[in-house]
Amino acid sequence: MRTKWRRRVLLGTTGTVVVVALALGAAGYYYSGLVIDPVHTSNYPIEVTAVGDGQVTLKGGGDTDAPGTYGLTWAGGNAVLGEAISVGAGTVTREVEKVRSGDLRPGVSAYLDRWMWGAGTPESVGVPYEEVGVESPLGVFPAWRTEGTSDTWVIAVHGRNGGRGEALRILPTLHDLGHPVLAITYRNDESAPASPDGRFHLGDTEWEDVRAAMDYARSHGAKKFVLYGWSMGGGISAMTARRLPGAGVTALILDSPVLDWRSPIALGARQMGVPGFLTTVGQWVIMARTGLSFDDLDHVEHAAEFDLPILIFVDHDDATVPVDRAQAFARARPDLTTLVETKGGGHTGSWNVDPDAYERAVRDFLRSPR
Repeated sequence: MRTKWRRRVLLGTTGTVVVVALALGAAGYYYSGLVIDPVHTSNYPIEVTAVGDGQVTLKGGGDTDAPGTYGLTWAGGNAVLGEAISVGAGTVTREVEKVRSGDLRPGVSAYLDRWMWGAGTPESVGVPYEEVGVESPLGVFPAWRTEGTSDTWVIAVHGRNGGRGEALRILPTLHDLGHPVLAITYRNDESAPASPDGRFHLGDTEWEDVRAAMDYARSHGAKKFVLYGWSMGGGISAMTARRLPGAGVTALILDSPVLDWRSPIALGARQMGVPGFLTTVGQWVIMARTGLSFDDLDHVEHAAEFDLPILIFVDHDDATVPVDRAQAFARARPDLTTLVETKGGGHTGSWNVDPDAYERAVRDFLRSPR
């Protein structure tokens, strides 16, 4: 009798452990997908409630009162917004500087566009360009190429689930400085070849597409390179510099960069109410699904490997990538790093808060002797 009771307890305990393990695995798998599975759909969380007299009133979105200048993008349209004029009960009224396309009217669903110009191209900011293809082992990757007189090319690397339009804000400045620019796509972008497993590897493999872009530029006269990356593109740029010492990369410009993936993953989990232990499980699942190493992707811990000047922009209201790791990098390498800190712009929003100051920082950095 006692033996049967023990067997039942053992089976019951084992079953409970298996169920818990399966539940943890399923939860970790789901959360890992939020990080490494590409998403190519647009979200329009803002409702336009009123338009008139050079103003627009917006409801929803959570950041519509952010200081500075932004785009307002909706399906089939885009407008350029100035500063917030007033804040009401759940609404924000902002200046409308220009309606570039579409019909801005009450009832439109939109999003606040830090890239400014929606589905724009370099022509949207007055810079002539050519659509080119960058060949790599995975296929041909679309890129925008703009001309310049310098033999130092800027390779512009957008963030996760983003696009080449992220570079448009700074493109006129780079063009005025004479730098040819190659705004690239990389694996798993909407218009680019997929990786073999169809997942983001958070910079662990994407840097190879930057190398292909550098090879293209070199075949068209480039001698040196500045890698300019936003968000995950900042981490990809940093990984490229580490992987290709001596390949002609002379500087990095990183805007809201992911310099350690564990930090934004933990922040995103807290925002979703995910318990800390499940965040750890999710990280394990990410590593199991991709083969990447979070230790290797931690550029702060590998700060000693860098030997080139780095300009970093962070915004203290960034709700996607915490600024503390960029600050830690700057403390670890004060000999290399220029850190520009803003407030109010959110993720990759330092330009939007003060375009003149941002562009001046880029100009001064690129003009400084190397």
